[in-house]
This record gives sequence, structure tokens and C-alpha cells, in this order.
Amino acid sequence: MSVIVIKNKTYRGWKKSIEISNSDIKIIVVPETGRILHFSFLEGENIFYENQGFNGVEFSLGEYYKKDENIQAPDIGGNRVLPCSEEYFHLLTGSRHVPDPYINASAYKATCLDNGVVLESPISTLLGIQIKRTITISEKGTRVKIEQELIKRIAAQNQQIEKIPLTIWSLSKIKTPNVSYLPIHEKSVFKDGFMIPVWPDSKNNATSNVTVNSNILEIKSSESEPQKVGADSKKWVAAHLNQQVFIEQFNFVEELREFYPDGGTSVTIFGNNLFTELECLSPEKTLSIGEQINYNLYWDLHKMDDKNQVESLLKKN
Repeated sequence: MSVIVIKNKTYRGWKKSIEISNSDIKIIVVPETGRILHFSFLEGENIFYENQGFNGVEFSLGEYYKKDENIQAPDIGGNRVLPCSEEYFHLLTGSRHVPDPYINASAYKATCLDNGVVLESPISTLLGIQIKRTITISEKGTRVKIEQELIKRIAAQNQQIEKIPLTIWSLSKIKTPNVSYLPIHEKSVFKDGFMIPVWPDSKNNATSNVTVNSNILEIKSSESEPQKVGADSKKWVAAHLNQQVFIEQFNFVEELREFYPDGGTSVTIFGNNLFTELECLSPEKTLSIGEQINYNLYWDLHKMDDKNQVESLLKKN
């Protein structure tokens, strides 16, 4: 008899939620939002930020989420995926802050497995693509495997959109206050091994919160202004929240370095006073119908409070 338990439940008002657990961890997938909203030790605190203001909200296929008659990207929390860099949002939706609603604000199809669940997005009539994520756990321990596919199903809405380079962009929102980490590539394309973007309309608070020690960048979560730092990190990004360390691992493809978004960025850490978003991106590629991008993630949780222990753990990854 498997020690992995899969059960349907109502979670924060969403009736189709799926809980996946073993003797050590549990994750909760909410198909109505296309997101993983909970990841914790079996009886522990959720590592992810959740916006209670969206409890039970259901989205209509392909429709923009509106608040006060303005279209927005719904800040639900948890972990989600987007299919292209933010610099192309205005071509898709007319706003540089609003991504493809078929991927970001529509319900996904869910199929349960013996050890997890498969999430499939609707086919976007904007980009002509579909996202598939196979989320599984081991029978014991904290390892979560997320196999991800971005598949070109149909032609995009127009030729301008057809030319947009695609990426699998995974975003995990961690609660604050926290400390996040990324490794500095020994041959980074960025000065000092990372970049801090300059924004035209607000201050980037990362300059006040970043330190580098032994080729590991550390950034404290912001108490007020937003902040963002990016890097061409090779293997992982991590966050320390209370007594938990969340590590998100990925495969960095050295020979495709020039194709990573935003000038070679494989990892971005963005945050504000509410959450810190750990962002992992695949190399960009323009797809023909039938082609796809594959980009897998691996999550682990560790119980650890002492900062020196945290840094020692990260140096081994």
C-alpha cells in the first residue's frame, strides 16, 4: 500500500482542490486557479504566500480579471507558470502588467496519478500554446518533481504575437519576512554576477538589501518598496522562512546562455512587503505548431533555523 495519499478537498473555497501528501510533506493544487497554493511539512506552515482576498474566486476561460473595471493580473499567491517574458505582455494584452489570461487566470484540467497530479491549461488563442505540468512526490522525504511542457498547439492570434519568443517562467511566492538566496555564476555575463534593474516609475529597494558572500547572493525581503534582482545562476534558488528552507532546483543549459530572457537571466527574485517571488526561467524559443519546450523543477524543504546551517546547506547544492 502506497504511503502517498491523494484526496480531493475544498481549500479556501475552491471545491476541486487536490491534496498530495506522504509522511513528511503535503502540497495542495487548485485547478480552478491553475496554481500550487500550498507546500509544507505535513503539520507545518505553508511556505507560500496566499492572498485571502481571492478565496474561492473562479475565472472564466480566457477572460481578463477585472477590478474596478480595470484589467489586472490576479495576485492569488502560491506557484504559477507564465509563457513569455514580461516585456511582451503589451503585445498580448495591451498592458505590460497583465499576462495571457488563458494561462494566468483560467481554470486548468486536473488528472490524478498514484503519486501526484497532471495540470493542463486551456489552449491560449492568443499565443496558440498550452501548458502541461506533472506534479509528483516521492513516497518519503520532501522532494517534489514538476515536469513542465509548453506545447505549440495552434497559430497565434496574429503575426506579431507569433514572433514572441516563449519561455517556461515559474513563479513561487514566499511569505515575508524572509531571506532569499541564489548562486553567482563563476563566468556570469553580469557585472558582479547579478543585475539590479532600474525602474522608471519606482525605486528598486534591492540595492539596500543585497549582500554577496562566498559566491552566494543573499537578499532580505523588503519592508516597503518593491525590489528585484536577476542572475544567470546555474542550478538553484532558495528562501529561508522561519524554521524552513525552500530550495527550487532547475537545469541550466550552458550552451543556450544567450537565449535566456532579460539578457541572460535564469533566475529572478522579486518582492515587496507581502511576498518574495522566486522566478525560474527556461531559455527562450520561437515554436512552430507541434514543437514544445521542456523545463523541469525540483523542490525540497528543510527544517533549519540557524543561518550558518542554511548557508552551509546551500553551498553543497
